[in-house]
Amino acid sequence: MDQILFVDACMRGEASRTRTLCQDFLTRYTRLHPESQIIRRDLTAADLPVLTGDLACRRDQWAADQRDHPLLTPAREVAGADLILVGAPYWDLSFPAALKIYLEWASTLGLTFAYTPQGEQVGLSRARHLVYITTGGGPIAGANLGFDYLRAWGAMMGISNAHCVMAENLDVLGSDVGAALDRARGDIARLVPLLVP
Repeated sequence: MDQILFVDACMRGEASRTRTLCQDFLTRYTRLHPESQIIRRDLTAADLPVLTGDLACRRDQWAADQRDHPLLTPAREVAGADLILVGAPYWDLSFPAALKIYLEWASTLGLTFAYTPQGEQVGLSRARHLVYITTGGGPIAGANLGFDYLRAWGAMMGISNAHCVMAENLDVLGSDVGAALDRARGDIARLVPLLVP
């Protein structure tokens, strides 16, 4: 059974256009792969603390001691997922701060990445694909720093395949919002069959 981790940073909740596209993705994926299990991590509550130096040291010790601490949950989710879906609006050239905090907690030595005796960094996540869905009120293409960051982060976790679906210019006066969202849905429809094992 495939495990899909849906990291939901759609800060506008049910009104989020990004979340609507994520739901479309999940519906299409589970239609092709009905035995998949979806684990949704809702970041809109922002319940993870900012990772300070002291907390980072404690996190690393919990991981080294193989403790089952709740703040290690993001790392365990990322390590155990077969596919990771990240939904986040395009905010200030990237994504909301709550997502960065989650990714920092997920980046835990010994759980999601490690170093070989030769000093090479290796990822420990079993995920085959990372899918990033984003929407923006203005243009995104050419300055999609959120996806650039996530693609590099995914590679650090050992996820070699990263995909981005976006709908842009949704708040531009005169923009055809429905058409922009339909284009994104078309991109999702073409992407999903490529992800199902």
